[in-house]
Amino acid sequence: MKGYDIYKAECDMYELMSYVKSHHICVYHLKEDQFVYFSSTYKYRKKLQEHPLIHFQYTIGMIGMLLRIFTSKEKIIALFCSLLLFFGLSKTIFQIEILGESDYHHKLIETHLKQFQPPFFYWDSSSIYQKLTELNQDLNWYAVHQQGSKLEIHYLPREKMKLTQFHPYDLVASKDGVIAAFDVAKGNKVVSVNQKVHKNDILVSHIILDSKEEEKTSDVLGKVYAYTFERVDVEISKNKYPQALSYYLCLIKSRMQLSLDKDEYIVKEIPLQFEEDSDTIRMSNYYVLYEMIAVVGESDE
Repeated sequence: MKGYDIYKAECDMYELMSYVKSHHICVYHLKEDQFVYFSSTYKYRKKLQEHPLIHFQYTIGMIGMLLRIFTSKEKIIALFCSLLLFFGLSKTIFQIEILGESDYHHKLIETHLKQFQPPFFYWDSSSIYQKLTELNQDLNWYAVHQQGSKLEIHYLPREKMKLTQFHPYDLVASKDGVIAAFDVAKGNKVVSVNQKVHKNDILVSHIILDSKEEEKTSDVLGKVYAYTFERVDVEISKNKYPQALSYYLCLIKSRMQLSLDKDEYIVKEIPLQFEEDSDTIRMSNYYVLYEMIAVVGESDE
């Protein structure tokens, strides 16, 4: 509501209506009690106050609120201080947070931004960007954001390619197994999928034959996966754990003895034995595993 003036008329309703009609005044919210109360807009205030029996009371709505604020010196001062505090705090930085995954670059950015230790008044990000530009040989991307009174600096370091040193070695089997898959970028595969191999058998050779059937030396790089077989025997104290958990604890302990990487897994788990005596519970399991079995073995050269 934009605002209305509230009036009290000490005359009767008929006299009031005659007056507002003759002066073309719009009135609202008429209420007759001991006196007649009504409201009207600000533009009729002068005409209404010309009548000796009509008295202005107060203004309601947005206009009334503004009038009450700006007619009080204390309220004007409080409003000014609030606005000054709001805009001042919203522009003042009390904390700098550097977000990235490299400890080296984190410390490097901190060193370059020492002159901007908080609190400081943050007018523009150009000075912060200028400092980060000095690091652009080490940073692939960076951004500066202000979150309230906190300045966030996000960065991504430029990744440097790690060179792999190839060597004229063979890849040999680290254990017995049945070949399951190859991931070989360089070298000569001398075994095939579903072929059984034994420990120390050559899987990928550094010797290859060219188009003239002549032997050439090649770098070797890759992985060879195989199905391997392993028996695991474990035991736990019978009285140390609740009887209902004994089987599951043995099973967990058995699986923990398998050293598997993230791309390796258990293909099949076959229980062989689960027994107990007065003090000990024993479990034996047979595992079929999918493992990377290729390791570097020196050539005969």
